[in-house]
Amino acid sequence: MKRIIFSAVLLASLSACGFHPRGNFAIPESIGSVQVVNADTYSALTDGLQSAVNRASANKTGNTSGTAILKIHSEGWDTKPLAIDEFAQVREYITRYKVNFDLTAADGSVLLETQNIELSREYTYDINVAVGNPAEQEVIQRELRRDMQAAIIRRMDIVLRSKK
Repeated sequence: MKRIIFSAVLLASLSACGFHPRGNFAIPESIGSVQVVNADTYSALTDGLQSAVNRASANKTGNTSGTAILKIHSEGWDTKPLAIDEFAQVREYITRYKVNFDLTAADGSVLLETQNIELSREYTYDINVAVGNPAEQEVIQRELRRDMQAAIIRRMDIVLRSKK
């Protein structure tokens, strides 16, 4: 009985705060297919974005609308010390991931102006456990890349919903 009451209270509080799911990202038929272009052909960001637009059913066969271009102009990583202890040893780092991109329709019209997104993560560095620190940085970079893909897709979704 307590579970039912708790579920009802939780459901009522979620609906009262205005929460609702975002819904699926879908590229309108009028845009056509989307190709992700990057100077770095082996970029994990490019692969992830291309998979996302493919899942959004953007790349349908037989589409005559042409191909829109999501162009990644630049992407870069920057890791710097954030905190140093009394022995001048680094205790915290900050890793920044910056991406510059735009979206152009098949006819050359700009759908999404050039956008700059910067994400960052701070993490501690323990000199006594130096073996795990490079692996931690790889995990952070993978998470930042995934978050960047989501941020780019959200921006595309907002703009393309207005084009429907």
